[in-house]
Amino acid sequence: MEQKEKDSIIKKMIDTHTTISAMESCTSGMIASTITDTEGASAIFPGGYVTYLNETKIFIGVEEEIIQKYGVYSKECAEAMAKTVQQKLHTDIAIGITGNIDPNNADSVQGVVYFCIRVKDKVNTFEVHAEVAEMSRHEIKQMYTDMVFKKLETLVI
Repeated sequence: MEQKEKDSIIKKMIDTHTTISAMESCTSGMIASTITDTEGASAIFPGGYVTYLNETKIFIGVEEEIIQKYGVYSKECAEAMAKTVQQKLHTDIAIGITGNIDPNNADSVQGVVYFCIRVKDKVNTFEVHAEVAEMSRHEIKQMYTDMVFKKLETLVI
C-alpha cells in the first residue's frame, strides 16, 4: 500500500474527527509513524504505545492473565492491547498488534501476526500467516503495517 493511500485514510479520519491510537509490539511504532506521516494527524492521534516486552504491556494495562493463558502471540493479546490503548487514550479507533518477526524465537512461528482494530466497541480481529523467511525485519514490519492499513481502510471508509 502506497503512502498516498494511507494518507487518504488518515485524511478521511481527520475530516470526520475520528480519533485513533495504537499499541504496537512487532511493528515497533511503525503504525504510529505512518499515521503521523499525514499532515494534520495530531488532530486525531493523541499517541500510542510501543510495548515490545510483556512487562511493558502489563505496565500499560494488559492483564497479565491474558498473556499467561493465551500467550503474547495471540488474538486475545491483540484484542487486549487494542482495548487498553482505546481506554487509556479515549479514541474512537484503536489498534493492537502482536506477532513474531524473529526466526530464532521458539515461542511462536515467524510470520504469524495477530492484530485487532476496535471501532468504538466493535472488535475486528485478524490472524495472518505470511512467508517472511527471506525478508528483513524492516520489510516484515512494513508488510504488517500495510496489512493493518488495508483492513483499516475497509473499516473507516
